[in-house]
Amino acid sequence: MTTTTYGHNATTKTSSRPVSSFLGRIANRVGDYVARSRIERQLEQLDDRLLLDIGMKRSDIRRMVWGN
Repeated sequence: MTTTTYGHNATTKTSSRPVSSFLGRIANRVGDYVARSRIERQLEQLDDRLLLDIGMKRSDIRRMVWGN
């Protein structure tokens, strides 16, 4: 933190870039998690015949969505 004093007024300058970068990364991860969760729920609602039509098995859903 840098403090600069001019006469009677004191101003404090802080760099918000690391904080905004951190919050941006958190927001991106939360958004990614929400999107993947939604996709997983939607795929889980499909019946086995529809899953086979798109080339998936029910046991593949988690791996395909989360990449594990």
